[in-house]
Amino acid sequence: MYRRFRLLLPAIALLAVALAAWCWVDNAVNRGVTYEPPATPVAWADVPQIGVNAFNIQFEPDPADVTRTLELARDLGAGFVRVQMPWDDIEIHAKGDFEDRRNADHVRSAWEKYDVIVAEANRLGLELIVRIDRAPRWARPNDHDDPRFQAGLQENPDSTGPPENYADYADFVAAVARRYRGKVRFIQIWNEPNLAYEWSWRIPEPERFVELLRAASIAARAANPEVVIIFPSLSPTDGKEPRKAPMSELDYLDRVYRAGGAPYFDIMSAQAYGLGQPPDENRYIRLRWSPAAPFNDLDRPIDSRIDVSRVVMLREVMERYGDGDTAIWISEFGYNSAPESVPEPARSNWGPPVSEELKGAYLVGQLERARREWPWVGVMNVWFLRWGGYREPDPADPTPYFAIVDRDFTPLPAYAALRAYAAGAPVAGAGAHAWSHPAVATISNGVWRVRFTGQSLVLRPAAPVDVSLDGAAPVRFNPDVHGGPVIVASGLADDIHVAEIRGSLPPQSFLVGRERPFPWIWTPVPALLVLLLACATALTMLEIGRRAAYARASKV
Repeated sequence: MYRRFRLLLPAIALLAVALAAWCWVDNAVNRGVTYEPPATPVAWADVPQIGVNAFNIQFEPDPADVTRTLELARDLGAGFVRVQMPWDDIEIHAKGDFEDRRNADHVRSAWEKYDVIVAEANRLGLELIVRIDRAPRWARPNDHDDPRFQAGLQENPDSTGPPENYADYADFVAAVARRYRGKVRFIQIWNEPNLAYEWSWRIPEPERFVELLRAASIAARAANPEVVIIFPSLSPTDGKEPRKAPMSELDYLDRVYRAGGAPYFDIMSAQAYGLGQPPDENRYIRLRWSPAAPFNDLDRPIDSRIDVSRVVMLREVMERYGDGDTAIWISEFGYNSAPESVPEPARSNWGPPVSEELKGAYLVGQLERARREWPWVGVMNVWFLRWGGYREPDPADPTPYFAIVDRDFTPLPAYAALRAYAAGAPVAGAGAHAWSHPAVATISNGVWRVRFTGQSLVLRPAAPVDVSLDGAAPVRFNPDVHGGPVIVASGLADDIHVAEIRGSLPPQSFLVGRERPFPWIWTPVPALLVLLLACATALTMLEIGRRAAYARASKV
């Protein structure tokens, strides 16, 4: 009897460990990877992939440096430039007052420098993503004077918060949308509202943010029906920093959806910092314990802030609320290359620093991974192009080392790596794609070329088409009588392929698929482990019952 018991307990432990290990492997190989995508393309995902953040471009004293910065973005091959348009830098002194009187010797329109940025971006063929945050002091007098905020301001001079009257912010967003109608389409509402220092050092309030988002979105759309509203980037955090980050971005977004926030944005956004990890990192948790400091992290032994893949978890929240048709744009992603002259712990704020060359390789790798695995990701904005503005960076601050261009406008190795990547022909990865995807090139009237990476190609032709795949003889395909998809190729090598398509009308869309590696093992193995674990547990319970019955009988 005791022998069976001694065998069953280790068996249960072994099976439990095996099941946990299997779940870990399944996560690492399959979680978030698109193999068989839905048939409908995701709006705003099939756009030029590369964007850059023009950090502090609004504080350039010389307009020529604005032009040089935007020219660098264009020459890189970026289609988008994300800029900040701080509310407190335009409606500075009072509501409706757009005059800048901070320098009595140089009074001017507060719009002036932003007019230059918008005009130059338009001239160079760049789409701007305008982030609007930072309420002026007149819009939040009570919050600003609150001792809690004043204490936080001493800790972080960039601390800010929402206005006390949300209509004031909505009116300003409408003013931006109206002024730049036909010139600026993409407006991002606020930034990182799940951090205390972006929310007046209060505990983040997703439901109140939805009120702010709703007011701003309605006002912007009324001022410019063509405007596209982007949700603010949420800071990836596990919610275990009670003062600065008391709520994870996943919990925050969950509450946004429950509060009815979905109708008030067109594009979700996320941050995807690498934290020194390689771009193919696909873990979702890791142990924080280190033998060098065994007692430091006992309060938080599990770290879920694995940001290369964190965007997948954000996507899962969206899909849970039926919002899978909304694209995610990456507002900021990058790697830090701080040298040893930057003191610790600041030097490792964003994970182990990487070399300038590795920074370029990792940035390109992250772009390639998104293209290959995440068809719901649209623009990815590198953080950042160049440290702009009139202020020189603090030598002890690692932030400047995200740049891919030096302060003196000299391109760094990462810039060259990204430019080489952008110069290549666009490639569509797994997913359903609109015919407007950058990977579709019009060769001549009625002739198109599609580059894709995957193992199958499906078209929705509107008329008969002849398809030549990788230079082979063309094959005729007719539209499905019910308007459904038509399989053009399957069982291909998981590599880049080129399809040349001829027809009187372009197909409505196309779909690229991939096959899950070793598909026959992912369901049977865990099912078998669960079954064995259940059997071992049941036998153990029976054995315990027998021992209890034997003990009672012995007493009698």
